[in-house]
Amino acid sequence: MKNKIKYSKTISFIIYTILLILTILLAIYIYIIVNKRLIYPIKYNDYVQEAASINKVDPNLIYAIIKQESKFDPKVISNKDAKGLMQVMESTAKEVAADIDYIDEDNLDLFNPEINIAIGSKYYRWLLDRYDGNMRLALCAYNAGPGNVDKWIQVEELYNNGNLVISAIPFEETKNYVISVINNYNKYVKLYK
Repeated sequence: MKNKIKYSKTISFIIYTILLILTILLAIYIYIIVNKRLIYPIKYNDYVQEAASINKVDPNLIYAIIKQESKFDPKVISNKDAKGLMQVMESTAKEVAADIDYIDEDNLDLFNPEINIAIGSKYYRWLLDRYDGNMRLALCAYNAGPGNVDKWIQVEELYNNGNLVISAIPFEETKNYVISVINNYNKYVKLYK
């Protein structure tokens, strides 16, 4: 009889422990789902707001680009040697920095969030201007380079009546990039109205 009671208490303890763990995991899962702001964070807000204001770019789009490019890791380096939060290439950074008064183009620290966001946002503004405010074309150029985009807009299957056909973008990476940044952007707009 003692063994049955002891066995029953052990089983009860195990069941309660499992239920407690499952409850905690469910609570964490619900918290993350409900609070997507953890997934779509606002970091480096002062730098983003300043760059957005100077370059007349929606700060939510800057956050969307940063999320896609670096997941907010200021020290990340791509396999193509792009650096920092907005994954800026050194050659692009030098060219863009020449137009930013407070940045010394001969002494660029692309791992510095303020400098990286200023340069990346300015470069994106240039691309928006180059493509007459077309966000999709500017995002394609940010990822694949303006030379490729200039070729693509000459192809009717890719660029029809002023609209980029995302599904027809010839570079899979760029296609996925544009889709992801636009999705990120929409989430940021929804979360941070």
